[in-house]
Amino acid sequence: MDPIFDRLGRLIRSLGVDSSGSSRPTRSSDPLEQEAEDELEEFLRTGRDAPKKPTSQGGKAYQEQRRQEAPTRPSPDPVLVKAYTALGLPITATWEDINAAHRTLLKKHHPDRHAGNETLLKQATAQSQKINEAFQVLKKHLGR
Repeated sequence: MDPIFDRLGRLIRSLGVDSSGSSRPTRSSDPLEQEAEDELEEFLRTGRDAPKKPTSQGGKAYQEQRRQEAPTRPSPDPVLVKAYTALGLPITATWEDINAAHRTLLKKHHPDRHAGNETLLKQATAQSQKINEAFQVLKKHLGR
């Protein structure tokens, strides 16, 4: 890795930045970037690698800090989750997937297919109503 640091050091010196880092405008707030900058400065100052210290990534404090910095995703609306589940789709399904699942399920559970059996007719009616309601919720949510 010495040739890489040598070339990087020459590049930095050619830009007019001294190796002490005194003309550096600001310091990064990212601990990993600061660690890399410190290592580079140490190498440029002494001409050799600094002794390897354990990275801070493994520590619980570091992991907790990263967890707090990470943007939190809002949990999906339970009504939408129920609608996707009723159609047997993942929450990431496209409009085409939703439309296809709606048609397929309606064909399977259409009341006219069970006209001879009163019990199956009631179940099919309830199921097709549930499918249609789920489809309408998703249609409204997606603005279709």
